Order: sequence, then C-alpha cells, then structure tokens
Amino acid sequence: MIWIALAYYVGFFFLWTVSHELSDMREIRYPLYFEWETNITFRDWALPLYFSLDIAVILFPFLFRSFREAFAPVGTLLVQTAIAAIFFVLVPIEPGYETTGVWGTYFYEYFGLENFSQWNHAPSLHVAYVFTIAFAIGKRYGHCIFLLAIIWAIVVSISTMLVHEHHLICLLTGFALFVFTITTVYPWLQRKALQ
Repeated sequence: MIWIALAYYVGFFFLWTVSHELSDMREIRYPLYFEWETNITFRDWALPLYFSLDIAVILFPFLFRSFREAFAPVGTLLVQTAIAAIFFVLVPIEPGYETTGVWGTYFYEYFGLENFSQWNHAPSLHVAYVFTIAFAIGKRYGHCIFLLAIIWAIVVSISTMLVHEHHLICLLTGFALFVFTITTVYPWLQRKALQ
C-alpha cells in the first residue's frame, strides 16, 4: 500500500504545484462569487472539520488491504486532481474573502513562504475528495457508515467556506467533479484493477 500512497502523494503535489504556478501567471482573474459570500466571517471552530479531510486523504490509501482494492478509489482522487488542475489554470478565480484562507493565514504567511494554496479554487478538491472518500467508505462498510460519511462530507464541504478556502461555485463544481468521476472514472479503474 505504501507504493500506491507514494504515487498518489507525488502525483498530487506535482499537479497541485504546477497548476498553481501556471495559474499564478494569469493576469486576469474571475470574481466568481456572490456578494453575500464576502460577508462570511472566518470561523476558527470550523478548522478541525476542514482539516479532517487532509488527515483522511493521507490515511485513505492505507484503508485498503491490496493494490487492487486501492487502485480505483485512490486513482479516482488523482484523476480528480488532474481534471481540476486544468480548470485552475484555465479559469483562475479571484477569491472574495478578506483573509487568504487557512493555508495562507496559518501556514504560508506564518512561515514567510509563498502561498501555494492561493489560486487553486474551483473545482474544490476538498469537496470532490471528501465525497469520493465517503462513497468508498460507504461501499466498504455498509449503509450506516455510508450515511455518517455523507454527513461528514457535507459538513467538511460547508467548512471550506467558513475558513475562507472556497466559494459556493467551488463547492458546486467540486461536487460535479465528484459525480462525474465516480460514475465514469471509478468504475473504469475498478475494471482495470481486475484485469
């Protein structure tokens, strides 16, 4: 499982960094948010909810017993990243919040680093990932766990706005990315894993 985890981590960081840097070169940014979103106050209490996905993503590949079991769910996350990277570059969004979000405020700016989380907004990978993980967990552990995982996915998705990481358009496009990949990419990768 370590190899599929490492492949995912390397793939993610490569796609995320390249798309961020290419997006950073864009002079035109689109303010794809509603005025009411700019009035959302940063909520510290939502940080654990938001970061619960980051922890889940790190641990997710180790949930599976074999490469075959992990291939479709983890591969779907990587394909979601690749698809999102294209949109990050082609449709760069201008954030409408007064803060630079969680990563800017609590990490990059704190350490005096360049904010590699500044431009990659829509579609929200937080939303696509959390619903993909909830779906995979639900498939593996049954209906009750699936229901709890979906509630967790909804709460995490909402938290992305409360910590100024995403806007409504990001959430909607992230969910659309989840629906698209879970109905096309996921079954295709499952079939490939069984060959």
